Amino acid sequence: MDFIKEWTYTICITLIISVIFSMLTPKGNMGKFFKIILAAFIFLSFVYPLKSAEIDLSFPDFNISDSEQAQKDSYEDMLSLQIEQKLEEGGYSSCNASCDVELKSDEIYINKVTVSIPDSFDKSEVKNYLFDNLGINAEVYYLGE
Repeated sequence: MDFIKEWTYTICITLIISVIFSMLTPKGNMGKFFKIILAAFIFLSFVYPLKSAEIDLSFPDFNISDSEQAQKDSYEDMLSLQIEQKLEEGGYSSCNASCDVELKSDEIYINKVTVSIPDSFDKSEVKNYLFDNLGINAEVYYLGE
């Protein structure tokens, strides 16, 4: 709170001094020059106290590879969820899907799709259902395999 008080006090004093000097400046080209100097003086009075303040104005480190990995994970999760929902719609409940995708030049490439199904379903039937409805050639395994 002290910082804000001091900063406000500094700005008020700067503005008062600037108004006084502004009234004393000559007219014409020289007056424009003095007004530019006064504007710079006012600007510095706003910015300079921030230098001595204990305010951290730095941006956090941003690693692009972390962002790309998070985006890749998000796409994999969304694709897995869509596959599981499509299997539920087809009557294949309790199935789990996992996907491996790759991001290249703003395009998503599906490397591998693995689906785990209960023993009560036929592997080839589930595989054909996914291919017919989603166009995905998935590897289908029984749970526990």
